[in-house]
Amino acid sequence: MNNLHAWQECPNSMIDFSDKSYRFFEPRPNRLAEAFLRWGNRKFYLRGASHRIEKVVVINPDVVREARKHAGNRLLFLPNHPTHSDPPIMIEVFRQLGVPISFMAAYDIFLQSKLNAWCMQRTGCFSVDREGSDRKSMKAALSILKEGERGLIIFPEGNVYLTNDQVTPFLDGPAFIGVKAQKDLGVDHPVFAIPVSLKVTHFSNAAGGVVDLFRRLASEVDEDHDESADHVSEVKRLGWFALKKVMSGLAKPLDGDAGDDLAGELRNIAGQLMEKLESELELSAKEGEDLVDRIRKIRRRIHALRIADKPTLADFKARTLAAEAMLAFRLLSYPGTYLEENPTLDRMGETIQKVLEDLRSAILPPYAGRRALVRFGEPIDLAAESANGKGRVQVDELSRKFEIAVQDGLDLLNVDNDCIGGESFRSLL
Repeated sequence: MNNLHAWQECPNSMIDFSDKSYRFFEPRPNRLAEAFLRWGNRKFYLRGASHRIEKVVVINPDVVREARKHAGNRLLFLPNHPTHSDPPIMIEVFRQLGVPISFMAAYDIFLQSKLNAWCMQRTGCFSVDREGSDRKSMKAALSILKEGERGLIIFPEGNVYLTNDQVTPFLDGPAFIGVKAQKDLGVDHPVFAIPVSLKVTHFSNAAGGVVDLFRRLASEVDEDHDESADHVSEVKRLGWFALKKVMSGLAKPLDGDAGDDLAGELRNIAGQLMEKLESELELSAKEGEDLVDRIRKIRRRIHALRIADKPTLADFKARTLAAEAMLAFRLLSYPGTYLEENPTLDRMGETIQKVLEDLRSAILPPYAGRRALVRFGEPIDLAAESANGKGRVQVDELSRKFEIAVQDGLDLLNVDNDCIGGESFRSLL
């Protein structure tokens, strides 16, 4: 099942930036291949060591069935991206629903092997260059929505953030694609955008696995794990040592402690890194520009310089700049007081996992069996929405509408979640 593993690898996770030269892979769906891979995903891969998803529960499948009566398969699905297991979970969801689906996937996944690329293309996947303006990928996405033979999944967060209970700001690309497809089709052929709330939770007491993560993190940063300390404070303390280790490797040592406002300190460090990178790359930040957008612009410049026919950056220099950009991106991805607000088993585990993955630049396997809960939001008729405005303002408003709908769905999933993963971590020890 190695090729199934590669095919299912998360299309939007960003453990590191890719510096492989871009090549577009078009979708070439084949129903027999898709049926076989969906079967293998359900039977073996989801339950395997890479994911340990024992069950995928679709809360309200009738939402999709009803939407298909009005829009056929001209459906744009917009899930949050809390874990590395999201793509195979989504594949199982649409196997249960009997809906053919395509993914927009990062191009470097296709480059892992020729067989891997063949499998992905035969299941309707196509590549996207996250580092630049990819017109071929945009054209493929629009074609899928307009032809109406397959639904389209795009993760609007753009990356895996390991926050099961909270979405991060949505990128506007999916809204733009939906609006453009609707404009090309006209109001007589509606495209429906369907928010998807996805939560992965532990169904058994996995507190021992989280304690093991604590010990692994302490070992990585050459510290002892204080098991008597407040658990949230201990995550912060060990996380700060992890950051100091990474910064030391970049010849940028940090002194002292993080203080009370760790989130603020992380943003401050990220800001300093960005200012340095923008200066070296002769980039200027626009007034009010989002910090993550600045990081993406920095990375696009590094990527372009590195893969040019005649690279203008020495390899060591390029790798150093890329590492600094990646670190700034990771620092900005920590969601403030997310853990402090509700230190559940799920949140404690995913936060420590995130620190370890950022420290190692490698995906960690899950430490216990999990259950995936999926809830569809109210479909948004883009034909009806087209009357409410146009241009950039409409895209921004739709992106925000999608984001709110997914968060609302997550809140509902949490209210009804009877799994032990939603319980206090301390109470389970």
